[in-house]
Amino acid sequence: MHETFAKESVGKKVNSLFRLCMIHLRNEMKKMGVGAGDYPFLAFLFFKEGQSQDELSKRMRVDKSYTARALAKLEKLGMIERRPDLNEHRVKRVFLSQKSRDMETPFFEMLKNWHNTLIKNIDPDDLAIVQSGMDQMIENAEDALGLEKINE
Repeated sequence: MHETFAKESVGKKVNSLFRLCMIHLRNEMKKMGVGAGDYPFLAFLFFKEGQSQDELSKRMRVDKSYTARALAKLEKLGMIERRPDLNEHRVKRVFLSQKSRDMETPFFEMLKNWHNTLIKNIDPDDLAIVQSGMDQMIENAEDALGLEKINE
């Protein structure tokens, strides 16, 4: 009884896909000189620079100390700069360095290629259903956890 559920569990499948994606990211991000865990911070900053550390933590749904450690590492690697907010000096805003900007195109090409690998041989109509279902699962999880909805 439990065996069948375990094999069909959405959570198990999502976890397996996440782990496979992390293997890919670890290999590809290493070539770019950063770690797989740095990927979401860079992605969010490519889309919107100047976010505060707190904003990044909320958008990524990670705790503030994790964000501070990750950003310290990226700063040490010369990938980002943290600057005090002009109006609120306790707030630090995060900006990309030229080194990061130079890797933006290969970064997104790598992600697009991986996306294409994942969706290979999936009918476009089926893919639309999968994406819609995943969106609904995210919304269900946010509701169940009492979390604020984050529009990406």
